[in-house]
Amino acid sequence: MAEERAAQTAGTSGVAVPDRGRLALLWAVTVVALAVHNAEELLRDLPRWQADHPRLPGSALYGDQAQFAVALAIVTGLALVLAVAAVARRAAWSAQVLVWVGYALLVNAAGHVLLSVVSWSFMPGVLTSVLVLVPVFVLLTRVLPPVRWTVSSVLVTLVAAFGVVVGSLVIAAALA
Repeated sequence: MAEERAAQTAGTSGVAVPDRGRLALLWAVTVVALAVHNAEELLRDLPRWQADHPRLPGSALYGDQAQFAVALAIVTGLALVLAVAAVARRAAWSAQVLVWVGYALLVNAAGHVLLSVVSWSFMPGVLTSVLVLVPVFVLLTRVLPPVRWTVSSVLVTLVAAFGVVVGSLVIAAALA
């Protein structure tokens, strides 16, 4: 019993990795939060909002509403596949990757807030950014062991997040 508890402790942080059921629940909450956020972006027509704000970054990326819907489905599907793989395989990396996903969601939320402030309008996705993504990030970083901040882990996370977003938009454009 003591060995099992020691095995669940992450490094020297003293924060225990949640059991499989709790980790699965955290993955589910994260995927649902992403899906709800993506639904707000879609329902409030983020591509139109971007087109209405051509001076802001990213206007050319989104394409039309149908293309954007495909990109959001790809991103949400990839998050679901990652969650299922992490939980089904009982992967040792699951908790750490989930925290990094939380950081990616926080960066996304911050972008929505920043662009809303700069544009003096509510960017589609800003409501769920503040009401859903930020609380999920706080939950993940309070419940899961802290991640190790290294240049390589930060770069890998940034490249992966950027690759998923841009890749989904490129695939959606190719399918259109």
